Amino acid sequence: MEYPLLFGAYPQLKDGVPWVSLGDFPTPVRRLERLGREVGLDHLYVKRDDLSSIHYGGNKVRKLEFLLADAQRKQADVLFTIGAVGSNHALATTIHSQRLGMRAILFLIDQPMARYARKNMLLDHCYHARMVSTSILAMPFRIIRHYLANARLSPLRFPYYIPVGGSSPLGCLGYVNAAFELKKQVEEGLLPEPDYLFVPLGTMGTGSGLCLGCRLVGLKTEVIGVRVTERWMCNPRKMASLVNRTCAYLRRFAPDVPRVRVSAEEMTFLEEYFGREYARFTEQGMEAVSMMKNLEGIQIEGTYTGKTLAGTLDYSRRNGWQDKAILFWNTYNSVDLSARAGEVDYRKLPQAFHRYFEMPLQELDAAMMRRENDVRKTTA
Repeated sequence: MEYPLLFGAYPQLKDGVPWVSLGDFPTPVRRLERLGREVGLDHLYVKRDDLSSIHYGGNKVRKLEFLLADAQRKQADVLFTIGAVGSNHALATTIHSQRLGMRAILFLIDQPMARYARKNMLLDHCYHARMVSTSILAMPFRIIRHYLANARLSPLRFPYYIPVGGSSPLGCLGYVNAAFELKKQVEEGLLPEPDYLFVPLGTMGTGSGLCLGCRLVGLKTEVIGVRVTERWMCNPRKMASLVNRTCAYLRRFAPDVPRVRVSAEEMTFLEEYFGREYARFTEQGMEAVSMMKNLEGIQIEGTYTGKTLAGTLDYSRRNGWQDKAILFWNTYNSVDLSARAGEVDYRKLPQAFHRYFEMPLQELDAAMMRRENDVRKTTA
């Protein structure tokens, strides 16, 4: 078992910070030659965190290595977490917690419907999550009720709460460590030191960890976040606070960690690629999804990574960064679990989730499905 590079830099962290190995690291980096040539960016790279685990990849694995280790340390056997009904975070928590002998209870709220969301709900069921339909207003009451019910069943083992997106100072350590990994890949000559690193900003744990980590390892890289959730959840003030709290958490266990303090004004946010609402696809985002698949053979999606890649390409071109080293951080999962999801009848899910399989898909997803079906017919 190879410990995180962060622990190698600050050995005192091993004694206090919980960690368990879940992922396959380092994840690869490679140049996006065809896509870069298509859009006129000479040094466009991707960090393949979609390959972070053979079980279920994406950005959540790095966070869960710390969060689930803390749950283990506290002898929890049940986890609570929050997400939209199609949440990748909820599914990642379900799959990886099951590997460690824990069970997830998911509190899921509404979102615009897409195929990936339906698949994730079916997989939540496959991996034995308990799915609770709720709203933002009702959520505290639902959580309290389930907490008390579990406490009665297991009075010596309290449910462990993982915040939405896994974005706490502890969860952020996964991406502080990812910056150390990136630094090593730069030193090994696998890519030039990025001038700009683009990442989705939902609950901001990934971006906050990278922002702090790049400062700790001395990379000149500017982290640019593309906002993909509503502003009340995702804004520069909250991100700066998360960066600062994560640094303070590290220094509790390793006082030799440099004191990093950032302000909201130092956070670079791109807001214009969000669209109308969370999980509502945009034409620009779906064009980026198609380009990435057709030119590079990499699957991304319309809620997070499609909007972020759209922002990466458009913002870089508008700023004349043709000669700059640009890194797109792919936070999606590329493990194909479609066959397993296809074995489940949605009517086996709790009744409250049936409507998501009976309502129409949002139009941009439906249009993409029609195009994919047409391609399959012409190549059959």
